[in-house]
Amino acid sequence: MAPRPRESPIFLAWASFVTLAVAAFFYLPGRAACGGDWPAPLDDVYIHYDFARAWGTGHPFEWIAGQGYSSGETSPAYACVLAVGYALGFRGEAIGVWAALVAAAALVLTMRALRRALSGGRHGAWVAVLAGLVLVACGTLDFAWWSGMEVALFGAVAATLLVAVDRARTASPIARPAAQWWVGALGACLVLVRPESAVVVAVATVVVARRSGATSPIASCLRVALPGAAATLAIAALNHAFTGRVASAGALLKLLSSNPFANDVDRAKDYVVNLVTFARGMAHDLGDDTGRIAYLFPLLSLASLTSRRLRGLGVLCLASAIAFTLLVSWNGAARYQNLRDYMPAFVLFLFSAALGLSALASRKGWAVVGAGMAVVGIGLGASHVAEAARFYARASRNIHDQQVTVGRRLARDAAPGAIVLVGDAGAIPYVSRLHAVDALGLGGYHGLPFVRAAVHGEAATLELIERLPAGERPTLLALYPNWFPGITGRFGHERDHVTITDNVICGGVTKGIYDADWSALADREQGDPADVALGGSILDELDVADVLSEEAHAYTSPAPEGGWTLFDIRTLGSTRRFDAGRIVPQGREESFALAVTAPLGALVVVRSDDAPAEVTLHVAPSGSVTFAIPFVVDDAAPTGAWRLRRARVPAQLDAGTRVSFRVTKGELHDFHAWLVGGNP
Repeated sequence: MAPRPRESPIFLAWASFVTLAVAAFFYLPGRAACGGDWPAPLDDVYIHYDFARAWGTGHPFEWIAGQGYSSGETSPAYACVLAVGYALGFRGEAIGVWAALVAAAALVLTMRALRRALSGGRHGAWVAVLAGLVLVACGTLDFAWWSGMEVALFGAVAATLLVAVDRARTASPIARPAAQWWVGALGACLVLVRPESAVVVAVATVVVARRSGATSPIASCLRVALPGAAATLAIAALNHAFTGRVASAGALLKLLSSNPFANDVDRAKDYVVNLVTFARGMAHDLGDDTGRIAYLFPLLSLASLTSRRLRGLGVLCLASAIAFTLLVSWNGAARYQNLRDYMPAFVLFLFSAALGLSALASRKGWAVVGAGMAVVGIGLGASHVAEAARFYARASRNIHDQQVTVGRRLARDAAPGAIVLVGDAGAIPYVSRLHAVDALGLGGYHGLPFVRAAVHGEAATLELIERLPAGERPTLLALYPNWFPGITGRFGHERDHVTITDNVICGGVTKGIYDADWSALADREQGDPADVALGGSILDELDVADVLSEEAHAYTSPAPEGGWTLFDIRTLGSTRRFDAGRIVPQGREESFALAVTAPLGALVVVRSDDAPAEVTLHVAPSGSVTFAIPFVVDDAAPTGAWRLRRARVPAQLDAGTRVSFRVTKGELHDFHAWLVGGNP
């Protein structure tokens, strides 16, 4: 076993000085840009603050205390760390100061752990110094270190894991099992910081098992892999228990596979664009202005594979960085927000470059070459840090002047008990301290699956708002009109707005504040008077574009070549009533399963608008051939009213029978479907 290096007060002092100097390089202009308030360059930073405040007030795994479980926190470990600061008194916007202290401490610990991982070779002191500089020589990574996100915590845990893997591979047979369990425990921490870290644990398992010695390789694998697997499964089990889905809200919203209207070609294109954007960004940060001289750190990382002593750690870092990058690229939003989702992978890559520097320093005649490559690479990267700091200040100003300002205005002007509908789950609810509904679903609200609705568009989101009791619906809207034109235009009355200039990070230049008007929505507690117009008795009901109703009926849309959602407010008797639906193009069909038995002679009634379409009802009674029955359109409906299409069931249909609406001409706008019995 390699001896542990002695703790060096000088190295720790140097690491602290470098960390604080780089932090000041970002925080000082950031604070100035925010008028003296603590900067945060991403709205998602405040999502962590929201969850931390809920933890600190005794509501774990809630976005806002009292609103129920949310799977929107992708880094529960980081939320817990921030909650410690909340408990210590870092409340309100002061929690940003605590996040900065955590980041600074984490970066110093990262440099310290990396020094340990590099120990055992020649020239250890200057190698550790240069390795520390490597970690702060990339402007995009520096932005992430000080963003308030979990990247710094990831770096500290990952570097500690690196040391633990090295010790597990070199430990004596007696000490080896305990060392392997320690690697596993750190792996569990890592996946609780970033769920994609499961790939790091997988690679670490192989690297440790290959040096298991007399210990069983299978036992070694279990010791390393089980804690991380248990942590991952525990989060998945919580998600499933409270949301009905194993995946987190972020995955359900952002993964390329979550977009129901994208085909495989679209997803492949987005995936490649993500990878290319990341590669170009890193080439810019590691090279000259043209990005052509960006190969020094990659060469150093490959050099880590030339050392027998460091090869295992080099494989761990490089393979994990590649796997992490490939996994993150499946996130449709990965190329936005200054590539923040890629930064953990980039941290692992820089670890491998530091290992490569140590490998070259240990080879006779190569120490100068390695030092030269590192110094030039650090210099090239550092030449872009000032640019990153300026971008940090601009982004922080955007978030402060828009999101924080809207939150403060709501805190000042909103009536007691107000509920706000937001499209950004971070600063607005945190600063305003109001209860909120997140239209994109990253926050939780009484168990309703807003994230599953969000991928289908505004119409599906409105269907879930209609499910809420009138007293629990948002009374205010704080939304981008360019993101939510339908909701703001049809259900909002503007009372205020905030417009920023030089926008580099926000979803739009204008954030509107609106009074909400949900009078067109049905009150489901009192029943929908629309049902009276159908006659007969309602046996079954499919509310199209309502994801819960669709799920209950095993609904299938023609997506991605159809099934797009839309909504309208049209006349129904003496009232105007909202409904959302889907578009079924010519030559396509939608289908669903009956939840009850349909007696002979029952009617299938479809609510539609004025879009012309010829539609047939297709059903296959048990043991019978498929029937195709044309729908009859209610042409007597006045202009601007909802229209009904009717088709009579030709035989008794058992519960579970699939019913299809096939469009032979035109385009069906299907908003609602009922099975009506009795004498309709």
